[in-house]
Amino acid sequence: MQVTRIAARFVFTMAACAGMAITLTGCERKEKILDIKTPAGDIEVERSTDTGKVDIDIDTNRK
Repeated sequence: MQVTRIAARFVFTMAACAGMAITLTGCERKEKILDIKTPAGDIEVERSTDTGKVDIDIDTNRK
């Protein structure tokens, strides 16, 4: 009986920790402002819908 109670508390605690971790990490929502793809490279501009922060990613496809 005692072991079952301890195991149940352990499982409940681990589930609560996992739920909090998932809730706190979340995914950042972004909207794509500009996406240019060329043979020489790619340019992608995204804006965070939560904070308004703009990210610019430039990838050159030089060979």
